[in-house]
Formats: sequence, structure tokens, C-alpha cells
Amino acid sequence: MTTIDEMSLRDAIYGLRATRIFNGEKIPQATLDQILEAATMACSSGNTQPWEFVVVVSDEQKQRIKAEMQIAFATIDEERAQKPEDLVDGAGRPVTGHAAVENLEKAGAIVVVCWNPDRGIRFKDEYAERPDGSLEETREIPGGRGSSLFPACQNLMLAARSFGVQSLFTTFFYLRSAEIREILRIPPRVFMESAIFLGYAEEKLGNPRRLPVPEVSHLDTWGNRYEPAR
Repeated sequence: MTTIDEMSLRDAIYGLRATRIFNGEKIPQATLDQILEAATMACSSGNTQPWEFVVVVSDEQKQRIKAEMQIAFATIDEERAQKPEDLVDGAGRPVTGHAAVENLEKAGAIVVVCWNPDRGIRFKDEYAERPDGSLEETREIPGGRGSSLFPACQNLMLAARSFGVQSLFTTFFYLRSAEIREILRIPPRVFMESAIFLGYAEEKLGNPRRLPVPEVSHLDTWGNRYEPAR
């Protein structure tokens, strides 16, 4: 069995691509075990480790989620700020969630990432409880829930990559939040934050294209271009 340390960290980082179409192959349980464990090794605010992962592998659950997301995506393009030509990459490949939704059942697993306030809250006045048991944010905390969850998500995707498992990070389940929460039986007080599709790619992916470091980096002050050593 392939283990995480058989791929260099650099190869995992530089080969990570957002994959929207998978081939339907199941992910071995032992592989999922190690991918999830890698997520739990992330740093978190105050070492609270507030993550909870709902791992969706059943065909029935995927179909139920897909049906809800198809409803959401039927009108989503009407609300986009981007022009149609902005919604494809340099190779002409769509970069929206449409393909992911239409092929959702082919993902080997979908990991829904949640934040558990019973481990995550760090200040007394950070949240207030609503009558239905859900929580309302009453004080803005720098970094918020994402400061703990997003490092875990990146760990998860890099670990998956080390096994040859591709991934897609998304937050579009928010579009049908109440319905998805009901399908997954997520308690009212737990925050559903993101989802990561995992599987084996059906689409052909080239090398990622990224803006050069000097175009997005500043040295000491904004506007003072950072130049890498030659």
C-alpha cells in the first residue's frame, strides 16, 4: 500500500489540482483513514481541534446531495460577477462547480468539514444560542472558524494527492445549506463550513498555471516588489 511519505511534499503541492470530474472508483478504506488522520494533524486556534468530518461514500447520499445542488446551480450563473469568458482556465476548461455537480456521484468520497463550537469557542461572548439550538456569531474573531478548519482541509488534500487521489475544495453546499444539513443530520449548533470532493480523475489535468511570486508579493512595504534570488 502506498504511504504518505512516498511522495515528496513539493510534488504534492505542485501537483495539486482542482478536479471536478472523477471516474467513480471507490477509495480504499485504508487510504481514507490516512487522509483523514492527516487532516487532524493540522494546527488549530488554541489547539482546540474543532473540526468534524462527515465522510459521504454511499451512492444514495451522493444522489440526494446531487439533487439539491442541481436545484441550486439551475440559477447560480445569473448571480455571478464574472463574465462567461472568465469562467474557463487557459486550456478552456470550466472552472465553475457545474461539472462537479453533474458528476457528483462519481466522487469516491465527499468530506463535509464542520466546526464544532463545543471545542472551538474561545471567548464567552463569541456566540449566542438561538431558540432552535443553532448559534449566532456575536463577536468577530480574527481568522474565525477558518483559521482552524482551512489548514486541516489543505492537509487533507495534500495527503490525498500523495496517494494519487485528486480533490476539489468547495463551499457551494451553502447554496442548499438547510437541505444538505438535513441529509447529513448535522446538529443545529454545528457549523457546516466546506466540502472536499475526493476521487480519481476522469478529466485530463495539466500543470497548474499560477501568477509569478513577484506579481503578488511585496517586500517590507506594499508596492515594493519582492524579487526572488537569482
